[in-house]
Amino acid sequence: MTPQRTSIQRKLMVALMGTSITVLLLTCAVFITYGYVMFRKNLALGLITRAGIIAANSAAALAFQNEADGTDVLSALFNDPHIVAACLYDQDGHVFAKYPAATPTEAFPTSPETQIQGFETAHFVTFAPVVREDRRLGTVYLKSDLSAMNERFRFYTGLVIVVVTVSILVAFALSTRLQKRIAEPILNLADTARKISEHKDYFLRAQVQSDDEIGQLTNSFNDMLGQIQQRDSSLRTNEARTRAILESALDSIITMDHQGKIVEFNPAAETMFGYKRQQAIGSQLADLIIPPSLRGKHRDGLVHYLATGEAKVLNKRLELTATRADGSEFPIEVAITRIPQHEPPMFTGFIRDITERKRAEGEIRKLNAELEQRVIERTAQLETANKELEAFSYSVSHDLRAPLRGLDGFSQALLEDYADKLDDAGKNLLQRVRAGTQRMGQLIDDLLNLSRVSRSALHREPIDLTGIASEIAGELRERDPQRRVDLRIAENLKTEGDPQLLRLVLENLLGNAWKYTAKRPEAKIEFGSSRDNGSSSFYVRDDGVGFDMQYAGKLFAPFQRLHGMNEFPGTGVGLATVQRIIRRHGGRVWAEAAVNKGATFYFSLKQSERSS
Repeated sequence: MTPQRTSIQRKLMVALMGTSITVLLLTCAVFITYGYVMFRKNLALGLITRAGIIAANSAAALAFQNEADGTDVLSALFNDPHIVAACLYDQDGHVFAKYPAATPTEAFPTSPETQIQGFETAHFVTFAPVVREDRRLGTVYLKSDLSAMNERFRFYTGLVIVVVTVSILVAFALSTRLQKRIAEPILNLADTARKISEHKDYFLRAQVQSDDEIGQLTNSFNDMLGQIQQRDSSLRTNEARTRAILESALDSIITMDHQGKIVEFNPAAETMFGYKRQQAIGSQLADLIIPPSLRGKHRDGLVHYLATGEAKVLNKRLELTATRADGSEFPIEVAITRIPQHEPPMFTGFIRDITERKRAEGEIRKLNAELEQRVIERTAQLETANKELEAFSYSVSHDLRAPLRGLDGFSQALLEDYADKLDDAGKNLLQRVRAGTQRMGQLIDDLLNLSRVSRSALHREPIDLTGIASEIAGELRERDPQRRVDLRIAENLKTEGDPQLLRLVLENLLGNAWKYTAKRPEAKIEFGSSRDNGSSSFYVRDDGVGFDMQYAGKLFAPFQRLHGMNEFPGTGVGLATVQRIIRRHGGRVWAEAAVNKGATFYFSLKQSERSS
């Protein structure tokens, strides 16, 4: 029997026996105390009652001063061996009769009125008045010993000793049986734990012998063994996987302890540095792969980290120089990390040979320099071409405007000077010539604006869109004062951008809304802002003719129109200009509409709007 088993059994035995004996002793103590108190109480009550009876029987003797009768009354106490003394006092407090008769008078209290009944050291004393017709004739005095109470107490003590002895024997027998039933599962559990600790065999299981708390503990212990077994298996698998990763890794993986010694050196490191793993393990990292010029800095950095915990090279990608076994130096990229939850600290370095990358970077820098020179040359050529294109555009527009103005002027002159010689068909043809030349002029202006939007520099500054929209609304109302349009512009619409280009955006969008609501007797146009998924945008909404959404992809292409010239005038360049401006601001523009239910054009900008 092992010391551990003996210890558990002894503890259980002590606990069970100690509990049983303590309960028995407490019970017996209460029993003896209760018997003692109740016996004293009954003894006192009996003597007081007897004194009262004697007082009643002695009234006649005291009334007639018949001492013989008083002695006869007291002689009845002869049957009670515990009464050691008794007497009658007359009304003056003198001893009138006494028991036993031979007792000297001096043995009795001299003044009964001043005496107090109760227990003395070895006796109980009581006094009772002798009264007849409300007149006190004297006093009865009784004195009893306590031998009966002592005998009763000795009897109880013996009985308690017998009961306690028998109870202890029974408790010992039961405790011996019970402690075996309790200790056996625990000892079995401890024995299983010892075997597992010695042999590392996590397949062992403790036998469940009961369904109580010890059985639950055994089940929990077996569950824990199952988890340990699973973790041990996983750990072995992970170790094998880690070893496989180390052996198959293309990069060198080197682990170093807090003293700078190598504790892991994978096959890629063997190939890269020319050392065998057996040579590297246990060697100082600084002496093996670090160039002599950097070894002092490496050692100082390690000492500083161990002293302060401050590191400048951990968790970073560094480009350094390393040394091979043959003494040659080559460039490497290294990332050093500390292995977590490991004291003293250990470090792992992931090293890559970047010789080829450095060579490629040199070639790339050379190509970039050549490309930069080409870009400079091409930029100069492009600037020259842009200037030539701008001069050509100006020349073309000027050369086109002159004959167009001539055609328009001559047509107007014919209409004015030869109106009486032209019939209605001729006048109509001249009107169509004038309209065509004016539309051609507008188209030239729109194309020039579209070209300038792409070439002009972008100047960003805070813009009050509400103010710009209000100015454009005023211009539209002046142009068509007879129109009834409810044009609402939200307050405090602000953003950042090029003020001239964004004004052109609002002119086109508000102008289109004004144009395509012309057939409404009372039109509604609204300019405001909205938020969708945390981003803000601006919109121009109208209740005009709208359009079919299946053709929405044509809206922002130059010269694309969804309505005929006979319905609404225009060149189809305005929305293309809007899209180009918004894109230059890093935003986007889109539309939602329905036929005869109006349209809404949205645009957003790259910067966060600061509108309230």
